[in-house]
Amino acid sequence: MDEKYKLYLGDTKKIVAEMVEREDLVDMIFTSPPYFAFRKNYSGNDDGEVGAVHVDDYADWFLEFTEQFLKVLKPNGSFFLNINEKIDKGEIHPVLDELKYKMRLQGWKLVAKPYIWYKKQSMPTNCKYRAIDRYEYVYHFSNSNKPKFRADNCRIPHSESTIKRAKTPVPTINSRDGVYEYGELKLNKKGSLPHNVVITAAESNPSVLHPAPFHVELADWFVRIGSDEGDIVLDPFAGSSTTGVASLKNNRKFIGIDMVDFNIEFGTKRMDYFLKTGNPYIPKKELIPLGIDVNYYKVKGKHVNNP
Repeated sequence: MDEKYKLYLGDTKKIVAEMVEREDLVDMIFTSPPYFAFRKNYSGNDDGEVGAVHVDDYADWFLEFTEQFLKVLKPNGSFFLNINEKIDKGEIHPVLDELKYKMRLQGWKLVAKPYIWYKKQSMPTNCKYRAIDRYEYVYHFSNSNKPKFRADNCRIPHSESTIKRAKTPVPTINSRDGVYEYGELKLNKKGSLPHNVVITAAESNPSVLHPAPFHVELADWFVRIGSDEGDIVLDPFAGSSTTGVASLKNNRKFIGIDMVDFNIEFGTKRMDYFLKTGNPYIPKKELIPLGIDVNYYKVKGKHVNNP
């Protein structure tokens, strides 16, 4: 792939299948697919929501995509899936348990506990029986038990208490004779290993023209930990190309797919703007001069949950 990025308009399953046939494989996948709905008349329904799949049908619907994702991913590649649980009739719907189980049967390996995306702000809610929801899951799937994992790219600076504790002599056992010896702990100069709670703000920049975007810092973290410079990152539900911006920022190449022509148009202009200025956001005052329809998602019937 010579270009810095490619965006495809169309059906994700078909486009990924064509990539597999051409052997255009990718190193990493990061995405947040369309979320589930709780009504049966989905897919271009009279409620005006495109792409909403009923929660009872969601796992089988999504498995058709993951079958292709498994084929397009290079050996030891990672698939990071941002998806959240749903409350159905007052209780957690088991859709994610069903999905994880069936993906394992496809050949996927769930290689870690889910990452917790903790949002500093949350949407207001009026729930009487549950606390406010301030986090979502990111699941780490792979085609290997030993996926590419670049912890050094996301290490955390050592705290003062850790540095102080490391300088305090601690007992260690000599492996030869079992005698206790004393020595200082050796800390990695790059910092502590990253943990599985990723904290960002919720995306609130008004120039990101999408109804359900995730913050660029979230995609940035996973791109850095799951790939190397020069690698190809795929977002098969590209939305506003947040994953694309994060990929370009970290010297990765990006492939995005979306079924909505506006998302492809906006994503192209957003990434071109980033390559020109280094700014992941197009200033609001520049959207209209760039020919972007700022009212697109305010029109009933144009709502697709891709970031």
